[in-house]
Amino acid sequence: MDIFFSILFKILPLYIFVIIGYIAGRYLNIDAKGIGKLIIYVIAPFVIFEAISHSNLSISTFIIPIATFLLCSIIAFVFFEYGKYIYDDSRANVLAVVAAEGNTGYFGIPIALLLFSQSTFGIYILGTLGVTIFENTVVYYLTARGRYTVKESMGRLKKLPAIYAFIFAIIFLYFDIKLPESMNNFVINMQGAYVVLGMMLIGFGISKINKFSFDYKFITLSFVGKFVIWPLIILTLVFIDYHFFNIYSIDIYRAFILLSIVPIAANTVIFATALDVHPDKVSSAVLFSTIFGLIYVPIVMVFLFK
Repeated sequence: MDIFFSILFKILPLYIFVIIGYIAGRYLNIDAKGIGKLIIYVIAPFVIFEAISHSNLSISTFIIPIATFLLCSIIAFVFFEYGKYIYDDSRANVLAVVAAEGNTGYFGIPIALLLFSQSTFGIYILGTLGVTIFENTVVYYLTARGRYTVKESMGRLKKLPAIYAFIFAIIFLYFDIKLPESMNNFVINMQGAYVVLGMMLIGFGISKINKFSFDYKFITLSFVGKFVIWPLIILTLVFIDYHFFNIYSIDIYRAFILLSIVPIAANTVIFATALDVHPDKVSSAVLFSTIFGLIYVPIVMVFLFK
């Protein structure tokens, strides 16, 4: 139970940001769409650059972000195709996004820091790197396709600063180029802004939801993707490795499982809001999954550490 409450208290501040965002969105004239664009086009590139340029990528570990990227993409496109049979509008696009992407960053990282050794935490970060690449390519493209043609969506994708931040980070990493130490506080502040504004944006989105407009089918399907399909695939891969290959240790299995059980990514709200593609439905799915994750994630991690 000590682990349960340690995790619980670690992630509670994130919910405070959501509540503040809800209150601000309810009673102040907040431009949520503008904040979403600020995060995507200004803040996120710095966060991505920092994460990638300081990662310990090697030939042996490079498979981890590739695997998480491919897994996210496969789940997204399966739910996209299924969503097209259920809906006749852009809900299929955002369903694919919320079913596939977890909040591995500002929900998962505090838990990983609390529970894992430095080496295991590094593996977890490599997993989140794949999710980050997925978020800034496939998620943006699928969300944009909810309103724009393929050509227009690809055009918007090419203008996404995060892609160029990723390229520059790889160059810096390859040539071992370091930013001046004077930039450290700047990057730390950007990371803080990313967490605070990202979680508050969930509250902004929730504040605009009509209490009778919840799409229960949409929320249920998003839960199936995030809390059933994702963990089942990871558990299957862990089972195969444990019994046949023995590539990874038990600690690393725990990191993989944490990647699979975190709630729906808050950043899906950012993209849906910035591109104006059903932000109310995405916000409600994120809200319920985040509330569910408050209890579900600590329980699973307590079980894993027995």
